[in-house]
Amino acid sequence: MAEAASSATTGKALVAGGALVAVGGSVVLVCVTARAALDGKQTPLDIADTFYGTHFGDIQGWIQGCYAPKNTAPAGSPALASEPNSAAGPHTTPGTTPVHGRDKGTRRLGRIYVTYTKFNRTVSRSYSGRTSMVIDLEKDLEAQADLAVASRDLNHHVQQDEKTEPKGPGYLPAVRDEFDVGAAIDYATRYSDVAYWRIRGREQQLIDFHGGAQSDGRTPSRTENVQRGVAKDNPLGRLFHDAATKRWGQLAPYTGD
Repeated sequence: MAEAASSATTGKALVAGGALVAVGGSVVLVCVTARAALDGKQTPLDIADTFYGTHFGDIQGWIQGCYAPKNTAPAGSPALASEPNSAAGPHTTPGTTPVHGRDKGTRRLGRIYVTYTKFNRTVSRSYSGRTSMVIDLEKDLEAQADLAVASRDLNHHVQQDEKTEPKGPGYLPAVRDEFDVGAAIDYATRYSDVAYWRIRGREQQLIDFHGGAQSDGRTPSRTENVQRGVAKDNPLGRLFHDAATKRWGQLAPYTGD
């Protein structure tokens, strides 16, 4: 019953996401979807279709009421990468374009997404966050994940949707949690990386695992996170959560609306 309820909730979230794109209710999602489509890349809805086996990205199918088979793509649309099984390795990124950028033909580039925690011994509370960095895919991924966290701890590589690191003498150095790899060298295209979806979900689960953000209204505060990693009303919140759970298991239950 719990699994059925979860599936129903996820289905509602997907329907809501599709409706938002249809009516223009989510500016970010609409802009990212349009940009990705114009660039010939997978859109956020394409990723959701691959992840859940739905058809939100098949606009022609919506209109005609007849969807293309799952092993085919609508005419003129980019082919979707299939979800590999676990044998593909723990840090591959299904649902993203397999062609990564190259720097003058010498480096194979991608983007690493990482979650981390840092403990404040003065108040005995943890702060959880995430970061990302362009990396060389031919080099050690764990070492580059650690480098991304260390740089973030110094407030380097702060991306446009990330929060400034909390400061204070009580904070210990940040400790890496999980990481995943995608192809979004340009951070503006991050929504095309399933790895980004997973790390967003993981960040919120980390916050909830340690006691929830202060904005959730719990008294006394249990974490140093003033705000949630994923807003309660974020239309992609459930997708972020499910993507993280599918990769690493559920660390904390879903707390969005």
